[in-house]
Amino acid sequence: MRIRVIATAVAALAAAPVYAQSIDVTGPRTLTPEMVTCTDLPITTKPVPRIIVAGPHRTDGRMAMNDGLIVINRFADDGLAIGQRYIAQRMITDPKRFPRPGEGYGDLRVTGWVTVRAIDENNALASIDAVCDTVEVGDFLEPAVDLTLPTTAFPPLYPDFNDRANIIFGADNRVLFGDGDVFSIDRGSAQGVQTGHRYAIYRDFQPPSGHRTSMLGSMKYGGDVQHVLPLVYMGDVVVLTVLEQTSKVVVTKAVDGIQVGDIVVPRRLYQ
Repeated sequence: MRIRVIATAVAALAAAPVYAQSIDVTGPRTLTPEMVTCTDLPITTKPVPRIIVAGPHRTDGRMAMNDGLIVINRFADDGLAIGQRYIAQRMITDPKRFPRPGEGYGDLRVTGWVTVRAIDENNALASIDAVCDTVEVGDFLEPAVDLTLPTTAFPPLYPDFNDRANIIFGADNRVLFGDGDVFSIDRGSAQGVQTGHRYAIYRDFQPPSGHRTSMLGSMKYGGDVQHVLPLVYMGDVVVLTVLEQTSKVVVTKAVDGIQVGDIVVPRRLYQ
């Protein structure tokens, strides 16, 4: 279902401006701001919705839509005006099981973009401009902000293994990624991240207990010799968008499937 809907979204956005693409910056596939926005967003604070989708403006009983008009119930000081553009969002995480601070991330999905077309004292009508998913009853609206993807990136410098970040998830809560895929990491502006920063991905792969190989160095623990593999290089990513505690990145190179649990390290000059 979601693949079909995303295809509809891409078709609806075909008239959008063409953005400069670079395999070295935005990955090997065409990437648009809408595609990045459609990648699920990790959140640490539970949203408090104000403007909520009441339902489709039609009579067939449908509860989910990818085109047409939706109804928005009005309330005092909602600020709605004809021509305003909003993103529709939905929290995928069960609100009753939203993580406590420091215990993980909730999953916020952008479902589409809408524009207010008509208003009266009780309701507003908005048209669905494009979708990532179907816009449904209960989705909440926030003002749309234009997103510009970077067209250049920082130089591919040395990996700094003293600063190790984690992969969170991608679209549809995905945890496995390849060339051109977008996902989030747990580093943001609070840690000095900027758009265009490069990160390398490594995996801490260790052989089963008792496995021996001449490639390995040896480390002694309590008199026993334990062979430890070096970190395995898995690929590279470039930062596309930055929030305070998280950033969305795109895979510009993958030598194998990148997955949650892999190590994310910034490429920077050694101090």
